[in-house]
Amino acid sequence: MDAKKHADQVIARIKSVVGAKSDRELARYFEMGDTTITSKRQRGSVPYDEAVQIALTKGISLDWLILGKGEPPAQVAPGSLPVPQVAEAPMAYSHLPESEIVEIPLYDIEAAAGHGRVFDEEKIISHIPYRADELVREGLIAEQLVALRVKGDSMVPTLDDGDLVVVNRANRQPDGVFVVRVGEDLRIKRVQKMMAGCLRLSSDNDHYAPEVISPDQVDGFEIIGSVYSRSGRVF
Repeated sequence: MDAKKHADQVIARIKSVVGAKSDRELARYFEMGDTTITSKRQRGSVPYDEAVQIALTKGISLDWLILGKGEPPAQVAPGSLPVPQVAEAPMAYSHLPESEIVEIPLYDIEAAAGHGRVFDEEKIISHIPYRADELVREGLIAEQLVALRVKGDSMVPTLDDGDLVVVNRANRQPDGVFVVRVGEDLRIKRVQKMMAGCLRLSSDNDHYAPEVISPDQVDGFEIIGSVYSRSGRVF
């Protein structure tokens, strides 16, 4: 079974037992952060620990909670199981089969401020649908694309505070607009190669002075990926 579908179904069964109408209500029932259940569902991560907790406290069969085997417990009325929450494609993509849509993960990260852990340890809070054939035409690899929010005005007018951008982690070769890590901060800057192995980081907002990363500073510096799109292509 598809991992996301399985997680959807388990979460729906747990909701039906505790009377939760949304992911947020279920997260609060378990005293989690509001987006924790949504994040698990979007990653296809089955909430096994929570299922075991419900089985022990409510006397519910784990076979039913995890596998859907057997009859629902008496307190779950027929037809009362919530419909699994699945992110819908935008109207422009609604006519396409699921196999032709690729979901780009939106991470709970903002640039130019954030921690250097970057993506592997950060939460996915949503997914951005793209047409698979469009990515192929652009020579992009879906697994190398991530989305995040812009913070601040250093790249105005190209990028505004709060903009959502898609980052291509497969492209780390300047020149262009890139997400970079400087120490523990994430920033979006124009990165330009200079002589002697130096890199020039500049903002599109001329209120911010450029800075130069020299070869002896590379240990605290990393190019994460190029900014591919906002609403349109970023050049």
